Amino acid sequence: MIKLITSIIITILPILFFKEIQSSLFNSGSSWTTSKALPYLITIILGIIIAINTFKILTIKKVYKFSLATTILILPFAISFALHPIYQGDFSKNGKTLESNSYSENSFENGLMVITIPNCPYCYQAIDQVKKLALRNPGLKIEYVVCSSDTNTISTYKKEIGGLFNIRLAKDRNELAKVAEGSFPAFVQIKNNKFIYKWSNSQFGVRALDVIEEVARK
Repeated sequence: MIKLITSIIITILPILFFKEIQSSLFNSGSSWTTSKALPYLITIILGIIIAINTFKILTIKKVYKFSLATTILILPFAISFALHPIYQGDFSKNGKTLESNSYSENSFENGLMVITIPNCPYCYQAIDQVKKLALRNPGLKIEYVVCSSDTNTISTYKKEIGGLFNIRLAKDRNELAKVAEGSFPAFVQIKNNKFIYKWSNSQFGVRALDVIEEVARK
């Protein structure tokens, strides 16, 4: 019984401090994927431990023991998932290879370009994630490019970016809009002065961020 109570208490802690665990892992240098996934894995493991301990101490019929133990097994993960949902694309990394490299927008040899449009809420929301990427990888070239000819349209983005990375208007907004295929923001990997790969907003998950960091740290 003591083991069961102890394991329940231990299980409650990662659920209560879920975000703090993720932040701690991220700030300690763990990959984006590990930081995102490990707290969920912890709740699954702890759920298994509680289920085993529950099964051992119960004296009811086996069929009821199995039913209760199974419920208990999935409960910690279910609670964590309910409080901290995994959305479509969170763990995605598959985007699209760009076959044509004759783009005029390149302003650096290697890095990440984020193609945006004015007054785009998703483009604005993505800034926080890109800022984290920039802070973890000071040598990574990052640029927000807005498909507009009006300098006033970048003011909101510029304020949020706070000088952490560059933001500018597109030289050829029609060209970049084609690269983005009408889906903004679009995240474009640049290598050897060429556009080589593109992710849409829903594709740019933690595994894609790990890909960018792996290239940046070589």
